Amino acid sequence: MKKHFSKFVLFLMTIAVGVTCFNAQNPTETSLIDEDQIKAENLCRQISTRAERTYTFRALPKSTLDDGAPYGAKPWYRKVFPFLAKEKRIDDILAIEKELARPIPFGESKRSKEIRLNSEKKLLEIQQTAEQNWRTWLKDNPNAAKEEIEKVEKDIRRQGLAAALLPRFDWREQGLTIGEIGFQGFDCNTCWAFASVEAMQMSRQLVSLRAKKNDFENSPAASVQQLISCMVPKKEDFCKINWHGEAFTYLVDKGLPLGGPTLYKARDSKLWTCDSETHVKALTWDFVSADPRKVATTEEIKRALILYGAVVSMIRFDKCLWLYGGGVFNGENNQEGTHLVVIIGWDDEKQAWLIKNSYGKKWGEKGFGWIKYGSNNIGESSAWILADPKEEDRIAREFGEKQ
Repeated sequence: MKKHFSKFVLFLMTIAVGVTCFNAQNPTETSLIDEDQIKAENLCRQISTRAERTYTFRALPKSTLDDGAPYGAKPWYRKVFPFLAKEKRIDDILAIEKELARPIPFGESKRSKEIRLNSEKKLLEIQQTAEQNWRTWLKDNPNAAKEEIEKVEKDIRRQGLAAALLPRFDWREQGLTIGEIGFQGFDCNTCWAFASVEAMQMSRQLVSLRAKKNDFENSPAASVQQLISCMVPKKEDFCKINWHGEAFTYLVDKGLPLGGPTLYKARDSKLWTCDSETHVKALTWDFVSADPRKVATTEEIKRALILYGAVVSMIRFDKCLWLYGGGVFNGENNQEGTHLVVIIGWDDEKQAWLIKNSYGKKWGEKGFGWIKYGSNNIGESSAWILADPKEEDRIAREFGEKQ
């Protein structure tokens, strides 16, 4: 029996070596990446749309052993021995409840509602003053050029909720610094962490900006590596699926980890250590819509963007979104969301949201993208987080003294 088993193992190893050598000795053969490109484009074209595609395709990036295979591509051993590895769906939020062993909460808490209403009240007061200033400026400058009018309108109206009335809005042009574009890895489901860190950082900046302080500048850096390390127990898979609600709750209860090593490398367990210098807590978080299972309206998302600085939203991941290379993505695959992105602006002329993704700088327009309102269910389970001014003051004092 042992002899037969040994021969079988030797047979498997011979096939493995043979396939590996074949691939190495035939570099001109169509690669798995090229096959995946063709497959992805064909599958994308099979998704029915009512309108002509308004975006371009990109060339899929090549994988590395560190990052794993790209979505849709299969390493040779999966093709020869498919039972050796189980396929995963990237960022499969559909399995969240099963993974977390508890239901996803819907609806805001009493405390969250009270804090939100208080924040909105203050901005409404600012808005009234801003609108009065805007009317006064228009009256005093009847012959102003179009370019000047647009610039002044942005400068004045961004101070309150009236900014939601602007036909175009981009937080990158309104004083907020957007973090570097990250790459979560081909087979690492950490979009939730990338999106949550960015939303919190933008909210922190906005709180500082509205208080007319420079508190945020003294703060140590935040990182996806630290958030995942502190949230996920070491015995668990750091690339496992999760969702923004879980991260937002952690940011309110424990706080965003600041400082410490920040290098992110998918599936390198040696790097995943929670050793940040400190944490900064958020005040509260909530969903944009009263029923997050529905896609939030355009008006709801715009209002949340102005109030809190960023909106984290689910979107349906498919071959078309993975291939997006620029323009306005107008896919109509409106099924349950399976990926998380950060909405940071809009353009009514394009009828699209400006988003930041975590697929690297080669995706979309250097990591950013335009998603047509409602496409692939963008806006589903969308949520915001609100930084705590008192916590920001504490961090500013603590680290301002160290400089």
